[in-house]
Amino acid sequence: MRRYAIISFTCLSTLPFAFSNVARAAEGSEADRILVTARGREEAEIGVPDTVTVYGPAAIAARKMATIDDFIAATPGIFIINDQDPGTNVISVRGVSTNRSQSPSIAYIVDGLALADSELFTLRTYDVARVEILKGPQGALFGRSASGGAIAVATNEPGPDWGGEAAVGIGNGFTWTADGVVNAPLSDRVQVRLAGSYRNGEGFIRNSFLDKKVDGQISRNLRLKATMALSETATLKLRASWADEEGGAAYISSGNVTGLYGGRLAGEALTDPFGDFEGRSDRNYWGIQATYEQLLGDALSLSWTGGYDEYHKDFVEELDFRNDTPITLGGIPLFPDGIQPISQPVDILAWTSELRLTSMTDGPLRWHVGLFFQRLERDRTDDFGPLLFGAEALRAETRSNQIGVFAQASYDIAPTIELTAALRYDRDRRKEDTVGTASDALVAQRVQTFDKWQPKISLAWRPNANLTAYVTGAVGFKAGGFNPLPGPADVWEAVFPSETTKSVEVGVKAQSSDGRLRGSIAGFVTDYSNFQNTVFLGNSVVLSVSQVDVHGLEASGDVALGAGFRVDGGIAWTHSRTGRYLTPNPTPEPGEPAIVDMSGKRTPNAPDWTVNGGIGWQGTAGPALVDARLSVAYVSRVDFEIDNILHTPGYTSVDGRVGVTQGAWTFDIWAKNLFDKRWAISAFGQQQLPLLLGLGPNGPFDSFTINTGRQFGASAAVKF
Repeated sequence: MRRYAIISFTCLSTLPFAFSNVARAAEGSEADRILVTARGREEAEIGVPDTVTVYGPAAIAARKMATIDDFIAATPGIFIINDQDPGTNVISVRGVSTNRSQSPSIAYIVDGLALADSELFTLRTYDVARVEILKGPQGALFGRSASGGAIAVATNEPGPDWGGEAAVGIGNGFTWTADGVVNAPLSDRVQVRLAGSYRNGEGFIRNSFLDKKVDGQISRNLRLKATMALSETATLKLRASWADEEGGAAYISSGNVTGLYGGRLAGEALTDPFGDFEGRSDRNYWGIQATYEQLLGDALSLSWTGGYDEYHKDFVEELDFRNDTPITLGGIPLFPDGIQPISQPVDILAWTSELRLTSMTDGPLRWHVGLFFQRLERDRTDDFGPLLFGAEALRAETRSNQIGVFAQASYDIAPTIELTAALRYDRDRRKEDTVGTASDALVAQRVQTFDKWQPKISLAWRPNANLTAYVTGAVGFKAGGFNPLPGPADVWEAVFPSETTKSVEVGVKAQSSDGRLRGSIAGFVTDYSNFQNTVFLGNSVVLSVSQVDVHGLEASGDVALGAGFRVDGGIAWTHSRTGRYLTPNPTPEPGEPAIVDMSGKRTPNAPDWTVNGGIGWQGTAGPALVDARLSVAYVSRVDFEIDNILHTPGYTSVDGRVGVTQGAWTFDIWAKNLFDKRWAISAFGQQQLPLLLGLGPNGPFDSFTINTGRQFGASAAVKF
């Protein structure tokens, strides 16, 4: 209770300062509003009683954003780990973290439709109109898997004018890019838009044993959208998307970082990979979506959207990440050719549908109600090759049926005070069959239903259009799941429970009437229950942490300095620590306890501090428009596992871009991680993974992946 009071007081005490800034702002025309759809309808971001970060076309171009990683890296309070292959990722929002191969902790919505699996999150983003990042539980609107927050991506819609854009680029690592858009109005009622993106790069990380770069990638993407006016009140929208990617994967380094460097992944510990097997990944995706919108008089709007997604990934790697032969386990030479190949293919089929009825008036009461359904079929094979010692590889066939019912209403209880209440019920019935890949024999079968009521309530005070103070309380949850069937001596349960987050946020947003100054501050406290912590005990299993204590503060702002200069920045402090947590020792040695105390540990992949800042300038040089930006990002210590041994210390990176536009042409040069800083982006430690502890010769080892280092390039684009 004391934490709630301290953080609430800190945020509310800034209210007079924020209000005075607004009051002192120069009189002028009302500033352009940043519009968002965070609450199911288009409205000004400053009026939304949540922390929302928005990136529009100008910001996306200035920061050279092309993947979800780019958007997350620019946003304080949210962090992403890319692990082993392009589809596997771990996202942490305010300490609430995804776990590998299970449901995500963040909803990812593209053009109004929630993606069913985190494998789809890392597909390339292109021709984007807007990206909104919402922090804090968003289950009342987005349902299961929005326990940490939500990312909503809106791609550009077809327009009424003929035209398009083409761009080509070149960068280090022998990287070539090509992007194009064609907008074609076929008639007064039908418009189509075709967009594509291509990337081909040799890579940046060199394997010293194979003497080649091993992180190269080819990415091909196409999207066709159509908008059809069926009548004066009815519209049909169609979208078809395709992606095909292939390239390096599991370019993982190996070394005794725990023993030699105390688990600190920096300096001499950050060796290049030197394994004798090149990991590869090949994935392809296609999906279709249809949206029907119908106005029902002047007061109501009915919309339905449905989609189908199909995804396949082939992934192959080694598990020793070394070139020694034979590889020993516990001193015994069991693997004469190393632990390779290891294969983990994934297949996903998903059907998603949402029906929504929305009020259209701007009166004191604004509401919407809806129904949601999603069917997910996910198959994953764990073929551990030599580690099976001749046994049959197993495939987990997971089937999930999620049904959601939701409603939200906002009511102006006074001219300056808005009360918003929302409620959603989600029911996720899951079934998982574990079968032999060769025999199709049923090894295990589990069925479980996970459900939750997710309320949300907000109270917002808006004395004018440039100031909002609010308090929001929300509940979110992430469905539980299935571990490999445990044996008599195993310490994990066959079924692990759902995660639950209960959060209170207090915040203030303000801007000057001329738009030259914007700022916000928010404090939050989250009750985080049954954190799903992934460990590797012969296979990937989840051990639940009953309680995690999370609280923090965030602030952001931007100001126009004049003469074309504008400065922006944000800072987030998140204190995420385990409560009392006694857990089986994953790597018990003689004389060590069977149960270890992990209470008070930092949660994995959740840095305490994330800071972003930048300065931009727009001006003219003769007939040309110049747009330049320099950005700085800082991330504090990141712990990769719950024992807090293997970690990367804090690091800073600098990005920059200069663009010159003359007529229809734009030329730019850019750099990311300008000073070529190196850090680890994921890691597995010997104290959490028995295989690494027993590997030899010359073991034990930790495994980790280093970042790509400096990237730079140039591009040219033309509009027609």
